Amino acid sequence: MDLSSLSNARPLSGLRDETPRPDGRRERSAASRRRILAAMVDLIERGQPSPTAEAVAANAGVSLRTVFRHFEEMENLHLEIAALVFERVRHILERPFERRDWPASLEESIARRAEFFEVMAPFKTAIDVHRHRSRAISAQHRRITVMSRDLLATALPADVLADRQRFELLALVLSLESWQRLREQQCLTVTEAQAAILRGARAIVGLQT
Repeated sequence: MDLSSLSNARPLSGLRDETPRPDGRRERSAASRRRILAAMVDLIERGQPSPTAEAVAANAGVSLRTVFRHFEEMENLHLEIAALVFERVRHILERPFERRDWPASLEESIARRAEFFEVMAPFKTAIDVHRHRSRAISAQHRRITVMSRDLLATALPADVLADRQRFELLALVLSLESWQRLREQQCLTVTEAQAAILRGARAIVGLQT
């Protein structure tokens, strides 16, 4: 049998080409979802913790019907936004500390937290709007708290960590909620809020202010 003839043979009729073809409708839906997520992130950063479908549609450049179709999965949208934001702050959390000596490490930790909180604050507000309706979103809120506490623990000496009450009080003063209060309700600048928190933290751990 001449095998060379097989290379030029046409496919047998009735057999399907198994080469996967892209699903255009699915790709368009995914692209629309990315635009909606980007629009929601932008609106939240601009101070709208629970943007309307109309605002998202206008910002994303998609139809209101498209937004409503994706808004049916509001919980998943917020979880995807949380994942995007955590990626934004990952480099802040993972960056090695330059100072390990106490109490210089406390000041660097507070500066690091200020950087972290400035990114997270508007999204924390957005999570607060929805977290009582969703266990998954509530879990993201707890995740922020744990990340904040872990960041604090890396900067403290063993004797402060061992003092439960002192550590918890310090965690409260250095929390995202305290940062939001100083920045949003008491209208302090980033520099002023950072200085105020450092002063309170030093007082709690028994350092001269």
